[in-house]
Amino acid sequence: MMEDKKGVMGGGYFRPEEKPFIDKMSDLLLKAQTMYTPQLTDFLNLREQTILNNLINKYDDLFVHYFGGYDNAERVRGIIAPDYFVPKDSDYDVSMYEIRYPEKFANLHHGQILGSLTGSGIDRDRFGDIITDGENWQFFVFKSMSDYIEEQVKKIGPFKVHLMEKDFQDLLLPKDESTDETINVQSLRLDTIIATVYDLSRQNAKALVDHGKVQINWAVNKNASSFITITDTLSVRGFGRIRINDIMGRSKNNKYILFVNVIKK
Repeated sequence: MMEDKKGVMGGGYFRPEEKPFIDKMSDLLLKAQTMYTPQLTDFLNLREQTILNNLINKYDDLFVHYFGGYDNAERVRGIIAPDYFVPKDSDYDVSMYEIRYPEKFANLHHGQILGSLTGSGIDRDRFGDIITDGENWQFFVFKSMSDYIEEQVKKIGPFKVHLMEKDFQDLLLPKDESTDETINVQSLRLDTIIATVYDLSRQNAKALVDHGKVQINWAVNKNASSFITITDTLSVRGFGRIRINDIMGRSKNNKYILFVNVIKK
């Protein structure tokens, strides 16, 4: 259930707002190298994993290992360690919880659960993926926060819930409602990509951005001309989510060819 990566993902372009994260990861890399001991990260999104993978290329004697509770998890914790270290699942301090709720009367959705967790005072980097098989729901969180989670999260939306810690072997089979698409775009601007994927005019796509309805990597972005790169995740309120898996080159008419993963609401 572990994955080792040594700078295998693209996207070497860094944004100014990513500097605090870069500094934090650089500190962990330096500690791992100078103290020769493993360093554990918070849960990282795909963009943050890309940044860490690029940073670690400067260190020949360090590797980063990832684990998010299950194979192909999107949000994962990383262990930065010397090459001798082989981590166990327990080293990542990750617990899995199942949400028990009145299925006959309630219909939970991802946004409700996310809002309840963050509304309980849990930072987003403290918990990982929220998954469903279409009826049941599970999520991943720091094991060290188990007592706090169980005490604080008693309701999701208007519904009373009970959280049960489960073994990883009890993982749900996640329901994947996304599709992979290849699109051609004139530029890598944020509004251009949104307009192309969701079949909107550039003006309407720009309006969504201007009104704060678009996030890049889970942070609101109001700059329609923002440059988008590999592993960026775009969340568009009311429309869905776009993940940039690859920039495959240029078409004959000089448009960018993007391979994207799309969730449409």
